[in-house]
Amino acid sequence: MSDIDPTQSGIPVPEDGIEPIPGPDVDPVEQLAHLVPALWRTIKRAAGSADRLPANESQVTILRMLMLHGDLTPARLAELLYVARPTVSNLLKDLVAAGLVERRAAEHDARSVVVSATDAGRGVLAEFRSDRVRVLREAIEVLPADRAKTLRDGIPSLRLLLRELEVIAASEDESAETA
Repeated sequence: MSDIDPTQSGIPVPEDGIEPIPGPDVDPVEQLAHLVPALWRTIKRAAGSADRLPANESQVTILRMLMLHGDLTPARLAELLYVARPTVSNLLKDLVAAGLVERRAAEHDARSVVVSATDAGRGVLAEFRSDRVRVLREAIEVLPADRAKTLRDGIPSLRLLLRELEVIAASEDESAETA
């Protein structure tokens, strides 16, 4: 952690209090660590449909999981999200109230509950995905051609980085389970 006060560094601090992105003279890994969440926040803001998404990122992830896997029990969602089952139950309450997810008795066991994305939930997520691609395309199209090409050429490296981060995360998960 730096002892530099960002208000004294000449870098303007945004009104939302989010720390500024480090400049090009800072370690590239540190820049990337700041840029990834900043890109995500900005893409969400720019995509007009993002305001219909749940505000909580974990709730958006639940919608994604239900779209990917179909009906799931709250226990299975907790496993996939690496959170406690009561946490999932609390997240699901808001999703059900918003009409994005529905709960019903499991076919094989009426005592068990499964959750699934509703048509409204699938629609909100599909619209956001479409808007996300649109705003990224618009932004990339106004970049200088060489910079846009550099971004496109970097996608395979980002996929490899994601894969390595998934390996690290899985290792951390295993360590937490054995502790």
